[in-house]
Amino acid sequence: MQLPDLALRGTIWLGLLTWVAGEWLRSLRRDPATAGRWAWTAGALAAVTHSALAFHLRHSWSHSAAYADTARQTAAVTGLAWGGGVFVNYAFLAVWTADVLWWWVAPDAFGRRPRLLDRAVRGFLWFMFLNGAVVFAHGWVRWLGAAAALVVAVAWCRGAGARGGASAMAETGTEVLPLRGVLRWPFYYGWVNLALAALAMVGTLPGRTPRA
Repeated sequence: MQLPDLALRGTIWLGLLTWVAGEWLRSLRRDPATAGRWAWTAGALAAVTHSALAFHLRHSWSHSAAYADTARQTAAVTGLAWGGGVFVNYAFLAVWTADVLWWWVAPDAFGRRPRLLDRAVRGFLWFMFLNGAVVFAHGWVRWLGAAAALVVAVAWCRGAGARGGASAMAETGTEVLPLRGVLRWPFYYGWVNLALAALAMVGTLPGRTPRA
C-alpha cells in the first residue's frame, strides 16, 4: 500500500477509534464538561483530514467527481445510483466540527445542553460510522466497524445505567443496587441501536451485497 492510500485509510480509522474512545470516556461522566473532549476533537480532526485527502487524491477537488463516486458506491450496495450521500457526508463533518467547537468555546453550556440534542448529534455520528465502516465496507473491515458501533452502543447503555442509578439514589437517599441501574436503561437509546447494527450486518453480509 502506497503512502497516500495509507494516509487516506489511516485517518478515517483514527477517527473511528477516537470516536469510540470519546464515547466511552463520556459514559464514565467523571467530569461532563471535559470527559472525552480530547478524543472527540482528535476524531473530528481525523475525519476532516480524511475528507480533504479523499478530495485531493480521489476527486481532484471536484464536487461533481465526489458526487459521481458516491453514486457508484451507493449503487453497488443498494442498486440505486444516488450521489446525494455526499451531502450527508458534508453534514457529518459540519456537525462534528461544530460540536467540537461548542465543547471548547463553552464547555459549561455544552454540558447542560438538552439531552435530546445531545442524543441527536451522537446518534447521527453513530449512524454515519455504521454506514461507512459496516454497510459500505467489506471483509474484516466490516467486522471491525461493527465491533466499534457495538462498543459505542454499550457505552451509551452503561452511561444511561449510571445516570439512572445516581438519580434514584438522589431521590431516595439510599444505595441503589446495580440491577436498578440496568433496569433503568433507556430502551430507545442503546438497544435499538444494537438492533439496527445487527440488521445492517445481516443485510450486507458477503454474498448479499452486490459489488460494482
